[in-house]
Amino acid sequence: MPSRYDYYGKAVLLTGASGGLGSSLARMLAGEGARLILSARSKTALGELRSSLPDPGAAHILTADLSVPGEAVRLANEAVAVLGGVDVVFNNAGLGYFATMEEADEGRLRYLFEVNLFAPLAIARALAPDMRRRGSGRIVNIVSFAGRVPIVTNGAYGGSKSALAIMMNTMRLELAGTGVDVLNIYPGTAATSFEENALREPGRDRLCPRESCGEGRDDVARAVFEASKGPPGEKWLDRGGRMMAILALLWPRRVEKRLEPLKLRAVGGPGGRARPRKWRLWQVETSIACNLNCVMCPWGSERVAAGAGGLMKEEVWAALRGRLSEVSSIDFSGGGEALLNPELPRWIREARDAGCETGFLTNGLLLDSGRARAIIDAGVDWIAISIDGATADVYDSIRRGASFERLIANLEGLVSLIAGGRPRLIINFVMMESNIHQLEDMVRLAARYSFGRINFKQCDVIRGESGKGYGLFGGSRSREIRSYERIMKKAHRLGRRLGVEVAGFSFVPEEQPVCAQDPRSSLFVRFDGHVAPCVNLAYGGRTTWLGKDVTMPTIHYGRLHDHGIDALWETPLCGLYRTRFEERERAYNEKLATYDREPSLEHLRRLEEEALRSMPEPPEGCGVCHYLYGI
Repeated sequence: MPSRYDYYGKAVLLTGASGGLGSSLARMLAGEGARLILSARSKTALGELRSSLPDPGAAHILTADLSVPGEAVRLANEAVAVLGGVDVVFNNAGLGYFATMEEADEGRLRYLFEVNLFAPLAIARALAPDMRRRGSGRIVNIVSFAGRVPIVTNGAYGGSKSALAIMMNTMRLELAGTGVDVLNIYPGTAATSFEENALREPGRDRLCPRESCGEGRDDVARAVFEASKGPPGEKWLDRGGRMMAILALLWPRRVEKRLEPLKLRAVGGPGGRARPRKWRLWQVETSIACNLNCVMCPWGSERVAAGAGGLMKEEVWAALRGRLSEVSSIDFSGGGEALLNPELPRWIREARDAGCETGFLTNGLLLDSGRARAIIDAGVDWIAISIDGATADVYDSIRRGASFERLIANLEGLVSLIAGGRPRLIINFVMMESNIHQLEDMVRLAARYSFGRINFKQCDVIRGESGKGYGLFGGSRSREIRSYERIMKKAHRLGRRLGVEVAGFSFVPEEQPVCAQDPRSSLFVRFDGHVAPCVNLAYGGRTTWLGKDVTMPTIHYGRLHDHGIDALWETPLCGLYRTRFEERERAYNEKLATYDREPSLEHLRRLEEEALRSMPEPPEGCGVCHYLYGI
């Protein structure tokens, strides 16, 4: 076999020829003297394409609807009859479908798999015997990295491409030595009309794995064309996509974390709907005041200094109300107890009416049946409850001023009001030396009271002496920390058995390009109207960073009383935080994309260390914030 495949004089069947990538491929094949059969559903589009080729007479047109069983085999047989045999087939026809797996329509799923999987497989199976008899042939399949990486609302498309890739790889092995080559090409994202033409369920807007929806179609087509001349096997044209596929195999949770912004853009949060809006998240602090005095709380001095009883006033909310339609999700939590603000149910309802997903964090002591009913009737999507002990003695010693008995009574009342799984219930558990032994007991409590998720958090926010010394994390994986990790693993296993999603924060620092708050698409609104990147920067002061005493700066973009939210979003300071994190993520991804070896966890670890070192310094304050380090 020649080192580079020669298309001159070869009989080539190209499916999906009238699409953006297909039409470009057709011109390149024609330019190299291939004898073409162009196939698509539209005869008119195929005629226009043929007329644009250097030698229209060298191209034949065969229409076929590949969603109809039997059409693929008919197309293959007619191509053989027209050209006397097919030397190369490009299985380029494909269709997208944007839907969650829960809402995906069975009829559309079967339609999608017919086009993306069964038709190309049928064509390959129909052409392979004659290719094998002649001792030469080439089957080129356009597949996708979405078949290797779980992308929210893109699972049906990814599943069809994954099945095609594995079947064609198997066929390649089975045909080895016969002269018939099978190539799977992963082109990456191309700027074509693919997304606009995709199937989609109501509310599912276009979804790109990057901010830009791909490279130019001619550039991608040229790369595919050149790759198709190479040896059989798999060819990845997008190194970043290949890296994500490898990470999805070796570090699946890391990939899920990296794809979280895409998930939020696609579905807006837990159980949410797709809402392409200006802001992903507003965290609105309805209250800095609290009804408890917990041992690890860092906000005591802020409460003393707070005016207006520490509750957000109506004028602050009014300054936000006009822009609610531009926000995907609103978290009504902050440094205090949200339920102390009597306006909370009304504000939740107004946000929900504007299409926002809503939720809040509470200690649960005020969540009696009356408040619970008002909150649920307002349409809240999720409620997170801080519970730091599975028994009365542990819980009451941490949550000073609380009552475990009253909390359990409120939980039972809340669960009795929930219908259809809404609102979603979440537990936040702050791990400390006094309660780390109760992680499995907390998972059992979560399952008992219908909590779908439990977050095992570190005591990560410290101001002065408040909260100091309670965290269980450290700078290295000591024997003590390894024992904590074993306890966490047991809780994860139990959660899987009981159907509770368990999320555990790291015990050692793991720097991230961007923290979970991600100021590129979110902001924090203090109870008094000051707007900040996050709660940690909204309230500066003395803190502790991995055992060292440092100062957390106070960072405010401005105050809503003086400027509108849009003006604050465009301030140079806000732009600095957004731009810096964008630069960090870009540098990190570009370094990872240089990976060019077989999967090796050790090499990936070294490469990730290099990627982290390649990033610019984080913005002020973020370098001494545990959130940026996964703690």
